Amino acid sequence: MGNLTTSGLSRRRIGWGIALLLLVALGMFAWQAVTASRALLDARTSGELVQQRVRDGDFDGANRALADLRRHTHRAAGSTDGPLWDLGRHLPWLGRDIGAVQTVSAVLDTATRENAPIALQLSEAVDAGRFRPQDQRIDLAEVERLTPAVRRAADSIARAAHRLEGTHADRLLFPFNDLVGDLQTQVDRARSAATASADAFELLPDMLGAEQPRTYLLMIQNPAELRATGGLPGSLALLHAENGKVTMGWQGSASDINGFTAPVVKLARDTEQQYGPTPAVDLRDTNFTPDFPEAAQIAKAMVEQRQHVTLDGVVSVDPLALAQMMRGTGPVTVKDGVVLNAGNVVPALLNQTYQVLDTQDAQNTFFENAARKIFDSVMAGQGNQQLAIRGLATGASEHRIQVWSAHDDEQAVLQGTAVSGALIAKSGTPQVGMYLNDSTAGKMDYYLQYRSTAAAVDCRRGDAQDIRATMAITSTMPADFQKLSPWILGTGQFAAQGTIAFNLRIYAPYGGEITGMTVDGQGHSVTADKHKGRQVALLPLSLSPGQKTTVTADIRTATGEPGDGVLSFTPGMVTAPNGVRIASACQ
Repeated sequence: MGNLTTSGLSRRRIGWGIALLLLVALGMFAWQAVTASRALLDARTSGELVQQRVRDGDFDGANRALADLRRHTHRAAGSTDGPLWDLGRHLPWLGRDIGAVQTVSAVLDTATRENAPIALQLSEAVDAGRFRPQDQRIDLAEVERLTPAVRRAADSIARAAHRLEGTHADRLLFPFNDLVGDLQTQVDRARSAATASADAFELLPDMLGAEQPRTYLLMIQNPAELRATGGLPGSLALLHAENGKVTMGWQGSASDINGFTAPVVKLARDTEQQYGPTPAVDLRDTNFTPDFPEAAQIAKAMVEQRQHVTLDGVVSVDPLALAQMMRGTGPVTVKDGVVLNAGNVVPALLNQTYQVLDTQDAQNTFFENAARKIFDSVMAGQGNQQLAIRGLATGASEHRIQVWSAHDDEQAVLQGTAVSGALIAKSGTPQVGMYLNDSTAGKMDYYLQYRSTAAAVDCRRGDAQDIRATMAITSTMPADFQKLSPWILGTGQFAAQGTIAFNLRIYAPYGGEITGMTVDGQGHSVTADKHKGRQVALLPLSLSPGQKTTVTADIRTATGEPGDGVLSFTPGMVTAPNGVRIASACQ
């Protein structure tokens, strides 16, 4: 009996010992979790402070903030590194949160150590004017010197973003859901910026004529008359680049190029089926197709035939991108003493010119003068270069700056970037597209505002995803529209004056399908046409002054596409990020 009692006491002591160890372990884990949470909060604050100091040009302050950031991320990584956290990743319910916090802490620590110093070095170089054009020439030697470091940073942040791909902040517990979500966003933005910078640094020397002179077509798209890639390509120019020096030559408009009686290129069968033959006949319609490389090659053929030049590529911008850039380069004075600046360049070029100048020749002359003055201010290195480059980056993120190269090796690099404007096909990344083409033959789309959103709502068998895409569209056309110029209103031949008419095309991902569509909550039929292997739903729409409409499409991806998707849309009068990530429903 005594032995049994002693044995029982021993078991109880062992049990109490295990319980005590568990309590100590839980206490240590809780303390480490609190420490990690505070460290991540401090890291978020320090990260924002680094960015603010860089924006202010205070690089001493930025370096101090960076040192604080390193300390905080190192503390977060140290607090979440060890056997307790490694075991905790496998616990039911809490394991996902534990693993996410551990991964994010480690990724941020590495990214801060490897990437932030290079990013700061690059910002200092920009602020010091090392890339500022001198006599219209960019110092390509400085670009080549910094290229290896910029690529190392891009590769490192890409690895960091890849490690975070399977982490869904919205499924985590408070406060880690907000912390992880914010930090994921910062890493994703840093990845996009770093990759774009590295690609640009590698491409710039050759594209700016380091090896041989280059000639490019510059198109300024006009979103007051929408085309799928942004707007009607009305104002044109030829740019010559040689050893970093860029000059503007011939300027003109689509009317100087048009006059073709037959297609200048043979359109792909599905492109002609979807958009008719006019993209290959009228330069103004080359970008009915949302695939910018396709549109650029058609425009190249037209301009080469009319101007007797050989083009190395096509560059496209719109006035909203110019406005962002002019925050840095500053105002310019154009014809008749008109001063354009970041605040008025958009209404001046897209609306007021058509209201004030009553002939197309006068309008084209004003556009050409404005384009040359803005270009000259950029190549003179005028103003704040950091603000100008940040403006260009914003324009690129909104797909308002697009670049196509006639050189296959360069185009291969451009193809996956924000400036490519390419339709994604035969890829594991499901891309949803919502593209608009004007059908009023006026400049009415200046008064058209729209916002696009998309979310993955279900993961189906075979790793197919259901995605719901929505576009909310509003006409801001004034009630007294009769006061507007006929250049804005159009002739009324294609739509009643005051009515904004356009075609919306919704593109399913490659191999996917559009399973349903509603307009203002009412079911609508879905067409089954295809373009570049992607199902396309065509929806003609027209809005009277003040009218609103909402279009929603239910879209299913192909099987075997469990990753994040991408939403792309025609950039219009509302500034918004484009190529937006659609968080996967399968991960």
